[in-house]
Amino acid sequence: MRRYLLVSLLIGTIVSAAVLLLVHFGAFAHFGASLARLYRSAGFLAIGGGESVASGVAGHPFEVTLAVLAAFGAAWCVIDIPQASHKAMVVLLLMLVIIGLSPMLALYGVMFEPFSAMSAATLATAAGFFYSTTEHGMRKRVLLDVLGSRISAGTFRQLMNAKEPVRFAGGTRAVTVLTCRVFNHADLREKMEPGELVAMGNLFLRNTADFLMEQGAYLDESGPDMVRVFFGMVRPSDDHALQACRAALELRTRLRNLNNECETRWFQRLDFGVAIGSGEMTVGVYGSPSHHYLSGVGGETDFARRLAQANGRYGSDVLISARAYQLVKTGVEVRPMEMIYDPGRNLMTEIYQLLALSGELDESQRARRDAFWQGVILYRAERFSEALSQFSQAEIPGKKDGPLEFFIGLCESRRSGSSSDAAPASQDLANHGHARLLSKM
Repeated sequence: MRRYLLVSLLIGTIVSAAVLLLVHFGAFAHFGASLARLYRSAGFLAIGGGESVASGVAGHPFEVTLAVLAAFGAAWCVIDIPQASHKAMVVLLLMLVIIGLSPMLALYGVMFEPFSAMSAATLATAAGFFYSTTEHGMRKRVLLDVLGSRISAGTFRQLMNAKEPVRFAGGTRAVTVLTCRVFNHADLREKMEPGELVAMGNLFLRNTADFLMEQGAYLDESGPDMVRVFFGMVRPSDDHALQACRAALELRTRLRNLNNECETRWFQRLDFGVAIGSGEMTVGVYGSPSHHYLSGVGGETDFARRLAQANGRYGSDVLISARAYQLVKTGVEVRPMEMIYDPGRNLMTEIYQLLALSGELDESQRARRDAFWQGVILYRAERFSEALSQFSQAEIPGKKDGPLEFFIGLCESRRSGSSSDAAPASQDLANHGHARLLSKM
C-alpha cells in the first residue's frame, strides 16, 4: 500500500508540473476562449461576462487547483483499484465531473476552462495504467484474486510492501499446518436451536479463523466444526513451526474463555482439539479459472486432521507431530504421548502434547512433566507398576488431567491383562509395540 501511495504521488507530481507548464505558456488559452464564445452564443454567459475569471496566461487558481487534484486523484484511483473495469469507471466519472463543471459554472457567469484538468487526468490515467502492467502494479489484483479474505489485513499489507513477489507457481515448500476440530458438533446440533448453533459456530470461527489469520496464518479451510490454516505458506519463514505453536497456545486460552461464554449463554461447551504438523508440501494454486485458491497437498494435512481428532481420545487439547517438535524443541515444553505407526509408509513416529513455551513452566510443573515422561517410558517398557508410581507423582489433586488418566488406564488394563486395545494378529505392532496404528487415531 505504501508503495502505491508513493508511486501515485510521483505520477501526480510529474503530471501536475507538466500541465502547469502548459497552462503557464498558454497552451489551453485558445481552447478556453473558443469555449467562452460558445457559451456566450448559447446564452450561458453574458456578453463580456466571465473574462475576469479566465483571463491571464497563467490560468485561474481554481483551474490550476483542479488540474492538480485531477492528476493526483486519477493516479491514485487507477493504481490502487485492482479491477480494470472499475479503474475505467472511476476515470470516466472523473472526466464527466470535470466536463460538467464548466457549463454549470457558466450558468452563474463563471468561465471555467476544463481542458487543463482533463489533460492532467488523462496523463495520470495513462501513467497509472502503465504502472499497473508491472509486477508491483498488478500485485494487489493478483493477491486479492488468489488469497482474497484468507489472510489478515496486516499480512496483506506486508505482502504488498514486500520486495519479492509471492510465488504462486507450484512448488515444494516446508510449511506447518494447524488444525482445530470440534468433536461434539453433532451432539450440539441435537441439543440446540438452529439459531443458537449458528451463533455458537460464528463465535468459534471468530475465535479461531480470524485469530489465526491475525497471527500470520493462511486460512485453508473453515467451518463450524473445523478450521485449518498454514504457517509459512504465503510468507516463507524459518520459524513457521514456532509461530504455529505460539498461536496454538494462545488459541487454547481463547477457546477456554469461549467455552465459559458458551456455558453462560447456552449451557453447552465445545469439545475441541488442536493439532500441529510440519513437513514439505506441494504448494500451488488449485482449481479452475473461475474458482481457484492457494493450498498445500501433503501427508501432514491428513496427519494433522487425525491428530486433532486424537485429542478426543487422550483428553488433551494441543498435540504436535514429531517433525514439528524437532523444529521447535528448544522453544516449547511438551510431554510425550503415544507412538504412531503408519503401515503405508512403514513409519513409526511419536506425538507430543504441547504444554507451554520454553521457560514458562515453574519448578513444580517441570517436575510433574518429567514424572509423566518417565512414566510413559516405563509403560513402553511394560513396567506397569513402576509407570503407575511415576504417573501418581505427576497428578495434581483435584485437577483433571486427560492424558494422565489415559495412561493410568492403559497401565492398569495392561497390568491386569485386560487391554481394551485387543485387535487381530495383523495389528500386533499396534498392540504389543505400544504404537497405535495411524488409522486408529
